[in-house]
Amino acid sequence: MNKKKKLLLSSIAVIVLGLTACQSSTMRVITDSQTVVVPKSPKKVVVMNYGALDTLDALGKGAIVAATPLSVIPSYLQQFNHASLSDTGNMKEPNIEVIKKVKPDLIVIDGRQASKTEELSKIAPVINLSVDAKNYVESTKNHIQVLANITGSESKANEIIQSLDKKIQNAQSVAQASPKKAIVAIHNDGKMILINSSSSAALIHDVLNVKRAVPLTIMPAQSKLGKPAPVFIDDNYIKSVKPDIVFIVDRSKAIGNQGMVEHYFSPKVLNKSKTKVVYLTPDLWYLSGGGSESINLQIDEVTNALK
Repeated sequence: MNKKKKLLLSSIAVIVLGLTACQSSTMRVITDSQTVVVPKSPKKVVVMNYGALDTLDALGKGAIVAATPLSVIPSYLQQFNHASLSDTGNMKEPNIEVIKKVKPDLIVIDGRQASKTEELSKIAPVINLSVDAKNYVESTKNHIQVLANITGSESKANEIIQSLDKKIQNAQSVAQASPKKAIVAIHNDGKMILINSSSSAALIHDVLNVKRAVPLTIMPAQSKLGKPAPVFIDDNYIKSVKPDIVFIVDRSKAIGNQGMVEHYFSPKVLNKSKTKVVYLTPDLWYLSGGGSESINLQIDEVTNALK
């Protein structure tokens, strides 16, 4: 059975288990091949995962969020940046003492906090809603369904998913009609690196069908550690590949450091190669994603670049 089918079956299992537990105050949720007993209709939730945070917002359940990382909260989620919410601190190093004081009914994390699962589980049930880059859309839908089932928002989730399907189909039509080929790069500390198989690239190329300027079958050379060596994107790379679009995720800026400098690429090189640089919203693409609201915003940024 392939992974995509497993994700779909996981979603179905969550729904069935939730319905059969309708007389109980708890329900079982299956995520990442694990079964977690969680409270139905929780009153206080700690959300370390911004995609889950924006999904709860879209489901009309933002009021149950009691704490989230506020120091780098994405600009599109500023409605949660207020004094009544507790700040759980760094995304990779959650403030355990703050979370304990909140006394949540449920904690939602992603891969950044996975190593803290056992410690967090001593405070409240923990569900990990990390997005699966290889099955981006199905993973996102699954997470929407999981959160809807927990909060009793199934009808709203169905509306959201139907709308998302339509939006993706429209975006695919735009991409298929466009001859433009693109690459996706990440900026970090003054360096630009190709991220051809990242979750960002998966959404842009594999979901929305934006054509790749660099085929995925072209593998980078191996480093001394046996891992793929990074492919640095500079003027020479632009001259060689001549992508129509360079989509850039600025990690440095997303985490509050110095963003990429203006004219990182030579305007002359870009003009000669007929390459357009598209600066994706840093905190949306690096810190978030895989949520109901974030995926819609991401689709808009990509399709606008193709027009």
